[in-house]
Amino acid sequence: MNKIPFNRAFQSCKNGEKIPFFIEKDAIKFEGILAYDSSHREFIKLCGTIRGTIELICDLSGESYNEELNEDLEFYLSNGQIDLDSEHFEDIVECENGQIDLEEILRSELEMIRCDYHIKE
Repeated sequence: MNKIPFNRAFQSCKNGEKIPFFIEKDAIKFEGILAYDSSHREFIKLCGTIRGTIELICDLSGESYNEELNEDLEFYLSNGQIDLDSEHFEDIVECENGQIDLEEILRSELEMIRCDYHIKE
């Protein structure tokens, strides 16, 4: 269940259903739910957590090291492009081709973590 048709998920969530998901990739677990939020009527809300161990590079020494993750995520999913005039566009992930690609969302979140500034303790 790495890809879910957006329209099907949207209809299920709008009808009150919460759709659970779980992905495990290497030493990382990504789990949570997709739900409808009436304050953002065009979107699906993703609430989840990324847990596990990720390899990072220390920005001071250049050494690689492992870091434990326990990151809560909460944002909205859009079926395609959104209007950038929206006041909350930074909290919205665009889903391409009418699909919610949970594996791609996980990959993207991990890449954002890797791109942050890290110091090995």
